[in-house]
Amino acid sequence: MKKNLGEVNALYPTPVVLVGTEVDGKVNYINIAHIGIIDMNTLSLSMHKSHYSNKGIKEKMTLSINIPSEDMVVEADYVGIVSGMRTDKSNVFESFYGEIKGAPMIKKAPINMECEVIDIIDMPNHDVFLVRSKNTYCNEEILTNEKIDMAKVQPMLFDMHLRKYWKLGDAFADCWKVGNMYKK
Repeated sequence: MKKNLGEVNALYPTPVVLVGTEVDGKVNYINIAHIGIIDMNTLSLSMHKSHYSNKGIKEKMTLSINIPSEDMVVEADYVGIVSGMRTDKSNVFESFYGEIKGAPMIKKAPINMECEVIDIIDMPNHDVFLVRSKNTYCNEEILTNEKIDMAKVQPMLFDMHLRKYWKLGDAFADCWKVGNMYKK
């Protein structure tokens, strides 16, 4: 028998991303798990209105999305715990810049995306930033046949319900192929 849990978002866990921006002339990173894919180049980031990073994103209309690996869990969690309004987080990670101003990226993160904000949806408690990925950078050692290999990335997954970080499991089937084995 199924149990009705009510209005529960059961899409967790989601990948952890570290959003980079500049606020008041300083680099700032924040841990965000409310992310979405709109299409192949458009993403959404839902960030509570109280977040200090929102100010920098709105001013610059740019940001970076950095995908941390499991070995970055301490630093990644820290930048989600403390506010840049009270704590300077500019030295937590070594930063670098690509082509877009105001979008600092984390050198140690296996994957970095420079993004431009294309729209902001004003929700009652959150700013939802719709962004377009303009450039994606990655460490060469995470590539397999010139494609990002998530097993090599070892991304962190965030589970809101249990308040835990999870590891990615093994690939177990080929998309757009395994379904061909279906028989009625």
